[in-house]
Amino acid sequence: MSTNVAWRISDVLKTAKDKQVGFKASYFMAFVAYMAISVVIELTREWVFGSSDDGSVTAVVAEAVIALLMMPLGVGLGLLGIRRASGRDTPVSTLWEPYTMAVPLLIMFILMGVLIVGGLLLLILPGIYLAIAYSFAPYLIIEKGLGVWESLETSRKAITQYWWRYFGLMLVSALLIIAGIIPLFIGLIWVLPIVTIAAGEVFVETFNDSITQGVEESEEAPTIG
Repeated sequence: MSTNVAWRISDVLKTAKDKQVGFKASYFMAFVAYMAISVVIELTREWVFGSSDDGSVTAVVAEAVIALLMMPLGVGLGLLGIRRASGRDTPVSTLWEPYTMAVPLLIMFILMGVLIVGGLLLLILPGIYLAIAYSFAPYLIIEKGLGVWESLETSRKAITQYWWRYFGLMLVSALLIIAGIIPLFIGLIWVLPIVTIAAGEVFVETFNDSITQGVEESEEAPTIG
């Protein structure tokens, strides 16, 4: 694995600010589609299974399953940021692309959830560490073709090299979103695309094609014994 850890928060935010020009329309069309689908599915779930607040096992299970099935759609929003950061086209259809890798993504989300919850039970801090460190795992599956465990470990090892800096970027992004909400949500028109591209910039700067090449070479290498 070859990684670049030299990025700075100020640099990726500045670059993201420049790249959000011409990106907002496709991003918000995808964002509105995501929200609309979420609302329709949630209303349908409550109508069919009832509210999970009533303690019904069926309703709780249905909510968990639907949340898991919606996760690739959320990954699609982040994928738009990566594609913009790397200079590629960002059609709204990018939102659905993670479903082409739905099986490995769902397995990864389940495994990641188990590991994070396990970490939270161990004095909380390990769970927080893993929640941040696994951030790039779904995108490594989609963009680099890595397997489930390989994507988790590759993300963890890469982000560990700058964990506090990436945590700082996430914190700054959260503060920017809060600031964007205050003036009648108007600031979010710029803030959401910027923070999405900023995370994409870190992904693009962190990983290069040597990951994909390494996977291809390992597949072509003859087995011994």
